[in-house]
Amino acid sequence: MYWRDQLQARLLAIRPAGVYALDAAAHQLAREALPNTPVHRPGDSSGQPYALALGIDVLNGLDAEHARHLISQTRLYAAPHILLAAQADCALDADRFIALGFTLSASDTAENVRIHEFDIDTYKTVPDWLNARYWAHPERWEP
Repeated sequence: MYWRDQLQARLLAIRPAGVYALDAAAHQLAREALPNTPVHRPGDSSGQPYALALGIDVLNGLDAEHARHLISQTRLYAAPHILLAAQADCALDADRFIALGFTLSASDTAENVRIHEFDIDTYKTVPDWLNARYWAHPERWEP
């Protein structure tokens, strides 16, 4: 399946309330896939986080440090859910995306494009030991 079709299908599955398009190609794809959803560009002064940030060409030409900075700024200030298309010449490889908390959503081996997704809600599952059953019982402590 063509990577743009995979990206569009993922957008339709998520159905975000608002999209923050990181580049012109992302803006166009979001408008086509979700015609009734507001799509914003960088520089829009709403001041509130959006449901999803989408980037297609935004990482092209960036070195690894600037790409990580862009991703962290987007994650902190723009949207807690990010979809990024990584072209063949992207400075971040699959391992670096994993280190940043992304999962591989889809890949197109014919065009060598990977789609990575980050969602703060599913970033880290709550471990079993983190519940009241394993907490200390202060009433059992003697001074």
